[in-house]
Amino acid sequence: MSEFTIDVAKDFHPKPFGRYRSEGGEASAEVFREEQLIPAIRKYDHVVVDLSGYNYFGSSFLEETFAGLLRAGFSVAELSEKVRVIHNQLSSIELEAREYMQGITVAEMLRM
Repeated sequence: MSEFTIDVAKDFHPKPFGRYRSEGGEASAEVFREEQLIPAIRKYDHVVVDLSGYNYFGSSFLEETFAGLLRAGFSVAELSEKVRVIHNQLSSIELEAREYMQGITVAEMLRM
């Protein structure tokens, strides 16, 4: 089984932000998801998304990245099996990303 780790701050952008390319340019979630994350998921059995190098991820970036995978056609089961999100200081970021991959919306999170 192959595993690949994407260190977002090193491999993508030191300060990722914005939902769409029109908002965050090359640092946006849309660019990250389309150009790095989706190709990795298609190529490798397991993908670790390491968010540790940055502590200020906006919900728009996380939602577009991870819920965007569902909109791109990946199933909750497939994402649960293939994608793991880590952050060495903020487990809340890990949790939020996992919830988006499970199809939980921001509104639902706020009610929890």
